[in-house]
Amino acid sequence: MKLNALELDALTEIFNHGVGQAALALSELAGEEVLLSVPKVEELSKREISDKLGAQGANRICAVRQGFSGPVNTEALLMFPVDQSLRLVQLMVGDDFPLAQLSEMEQESLAEIGNILLNSVVSSVADMLHIAFEGSLPQVELGQVADVLHAGSGLDDLILSLQINFEIASRKIQGYLVFLLDVASSDELEKKLAAFIESLS
Repeated sequence: MKLNALELDALTEIFNHGVGQAALALSELAGEEVLLSVPKVEELSKREISDKLGAQGANRICAVRQGFSGPVNTEALLMFPVDQSLRLVQLMVGDDFPLAQLSEMEQESLAEIGNILLNSVVSSVADMLHIAFEGSLPQVELGQVADVLHAGSGLDDLILSLQINFEIASRKIQGYLVFLLDVASSDELEKKLAAFIESLS
């Protein structure tokens, strides 16, 4: 899949609507305002995603993975450097919560955060592109970026990437939401996008 500037702009509009819904839901969860930036939507290779997270010092990342099936099949991954994912949980459950290795409670909190964000974004895609999805339960994973992306033989494969900045009480956390689509799903997404863009004209 190789999207043009118009298609990327349309996806930014669609994804931003979902991110806005996620910000409201996360604010309720955190008990204070959560600001989420307008997502930066790009097609990047798995190698570029690995390099970007590596530049943040992320030798290991924490990811929330959720599968969505329908006319477009995709795996959605919300990824953070491990230390930032811990900080995000701490912001959600309170400053008294110590920064330590992921416990079961922390994994549950991350799964809930990921579930809110991933479902908000995918629901926005579903509503605006008229696609029906069924989602799996979110799973939390720890590991190297390439392993999480299944990038062993496809580091140069292009994937749809959203860079999203979280800001809570002036503390900033940067995460990446990526979609892993197969070829047939990429073709279907492009058709739905073309129809969406046509409907705006």
